[in-house]
Amino acid sequence: MKQLSTNISLIILGLCILTGALVISNAIQIIDSQNADEQVTVNMNSTEEPQLMSSTELKDYLGISDEQLEMIYPRKEDDVVISEIPYIKIGYEYYFPVKAINRWLEEAEGKTFQ
Repeated sequence: MKQLSTNISLIILGLCILTGALVISNAIQIIDSQNADEQVTVNMNSTEEPQLMSSTELKDYLGISDEQLEMIYPRKEDDVVISEIPYIKIGYEYYFPVKAINRWLEEAEGKTFQ
């Protein structure tokens, strides 16, 4: 009888250990999946400055007046857009990529605009 109760106690102890291990394993999997969801949102932009500028921001960036901006601003002539400056058109608005503007400034050094 004593051996039977010892065997039953060992079986119950084994089941308790197995159940505890399953509970801990599930908790670890839940925590890992939550951490994985948080790690998916990665900021691909290492810089926090905007990549595109509006015409007002471009004017301020270049430190020029409205009249000077009009000299280099994209304009349409005979269904063709002519531009002295690099731009991107989204809908009806023109935007100016910061990196392209910086390259354009280096290339346009000493150039006269009419």
